Amino acid sequence: MRRAAILLCLAFAACAPADPAFVAERNWELCETSPYSEQKLQACSTVIEDASQSEDRRAAAFINRGAERANLGQHARAIADFGRALRLSPNNAHVHLERGMVHENRGAYDDAVRAFDAALAIEPNMSLAIERREAALGARAQSYREQIDEFTQALADDPRNAELFNARCWVRAVNGEELDLALADCNMALSLDPVQAAALDSRGLVHLKRRDFAAALADYDAALKITPTRGHFMYGRGLARLGLGLKTEGDADLAAAEAAEPGVASLYRGYGVGG
Repeated sequence: MRRAAILLCLAFAACAPADPAFVAERNWELCETSPYSEQKLQACSTVIEDASQSEDRRAAAFINRGAERANLGQHARAIADFGRALRLSPNNAHVHLERGMVHENRGAYDDAVRAFDAALAIEPNMSLAIERREAALGARAQSYREQIDEFTQALADDPRNAELFNARCWVRAVNGEELDLALADCNMALSLDPVQAAALDSRGLVHLKRRDFAAALADYDAALKITPTRGHFMYGRGLARLGLGLKTEGDADLAAAEAAEPGVASLYRGYGVGG
C-alpha cells in the first residue's frame, strides 16, 4: 500500500507544471549555449517573448538569435534582430559588430564599415571590429575596382551607350573617390541621352558630394520634371535645398520623399550624404 502511494505521488509530481523560474532559466541557458540551431532559435524567441526577463537579457537573446540566423544565411532576419536589440540596448557595441559582419558577408561593404564604425565609437579598442573594418574596406575597394573595370570593358564594345556611362558615373559617385571622373561619365551619358532621369539623378549625387548645391538642385529639378513622383529624386533635391539654406523647402522635400519611397533616407545615408 505504501509503495503504491509513493508511486502515485511521483506520478503527480511528473505531471505537475514546472516552476516558471526554472523554465525561464533553462530557456536562457539554451539560448546562450545550445549547439542546435532550431533549439537555440526557439529558446531565444521564448526569452524575447517572456515579459519577466530583463531588458538586458532580452537584448542578448535578440543578438544570439540574430547571430544564429546569420549563420543560417537569413541575413534580413538577422539584421532585423540586431535592430531590435539596439532599441533595447542602444550602446551595445557587440550588436553593431554582429550587424557589420552580416553586412560584410552579404557584400554590403559600405553598410559593414558604418556598423563597425558605430561599434568602435562605443568601444574604440574592440579588436575584432578594427580587424573586420579593415577587411571590409579592402573588400569594398576591390569590389569597386571590379565594377569600374566591367563598365569600362563594356564601353569599349559599346562606346555610345548612355546607360553604361551612367552606371559607371553612379558607382564612382557612391564611392566618392573619383568625383571628377564620375562627373565626366554623367556628362557623357546626358550628351548621349539628355532626358535620362537616372543620369540626372547620378550627376545630382556627384554635385552633392562636391558641395555644389546649386548644380545639384538644377539636376534634381530636371529629373523630377521627367519623373515627378520619384522619391529618390525628391530626397536629393531636399538635400540640395538644405545645402543652399532653404530649410522649409528642403524639409518638405525630405518628408515627401520618405512618404513616396519609405527608406529613401537610409539609402542616401548609405551613399554618404544626408543626416
